[in-house]
Amino acid sequence: MKIAFINGSPRKDRGITAKLLKALEERLPGCEILRGWDETGGADAIVIGFPLYVDGVPSNLLRELIAHEGDMPAGARAYAMVNNGFYEGAQNAAAVSMLRNWCARAGLVWGQGLGIGAGTSIPLGEAMGRGSASMKMLGRALDTLAANILSGAACADLFTHPKFPRAIYMRAGDISFRLQGKKNGLTRREMQQKL
Repeated sequence: MKIAFINGSPRKDRGITAKLLKALEERLPGCEILRGWDETGGADAIVIGFPLYVDGVPSNLLRELIAHEGDMPAGARAYAMVNNGFYEGAQNAAAVSMLRNWCARAGLVWGQGLGIGAGTSIPLGEAMGRGSASMKMLGRALDTLAANILSGAACADLFTHPKFPRAIYMRAGDISFRLQGKKNGLTRREMQQKL
C-alpha cells in the first residue's frame, strides 16, 4: 500500500506534526510512505497532518491545498491529523471539517480525522516514555487511525486529549510562558501588563 504523507506545518521537520507523522508511520508496517505533494499521484491513501491555526488550516497549507486540488488521485482515501496547543482535541473539529470539505472538492474519499489536544505536551510525554498515561491515550488514537488507513475504512472523526488534569496542563503552560518571558528579558510585571 502506498500512503502519501503531507506535513502542513510551517515548522516542517521541527514541529510536533513531524513527530506525529513519524509515530503514525511506525504503525504502518509494510507500507510505502511517499512524502510531499509531488508524490500523491500514485497513492492509495493520503494523510495530511498540520497544527491548528486560529481554529483552522495554516495559511501555508491552505495555499498548497488550493494549488493541488486538481492533482489528487480520484477515489484515494484521505485522512487528517490535526494537533493544537489547547487541552481539548475537539478544538480541532472545525479544521477537520475544512479538510473534509476540501477532500470532496478534490475528488478524494474522506476516511477519518484525528484531532489531538495538548500537542505541546508531546515532547514531555516522549521524555517520559510510551508507558506514560498521556502517551498511551495518544498511542491508542494513532493505533485506531493506522488500522483504519490500512483497512481503507471510513470512520467517525476521533478527538483525544492527554490523560492528566486540565488544570495541571494550564499551570505548566503558565510556568513555560514565564520562563520564556524571563529568557527574553521581560519582568513578571511586564508580562502581566494589559495592552
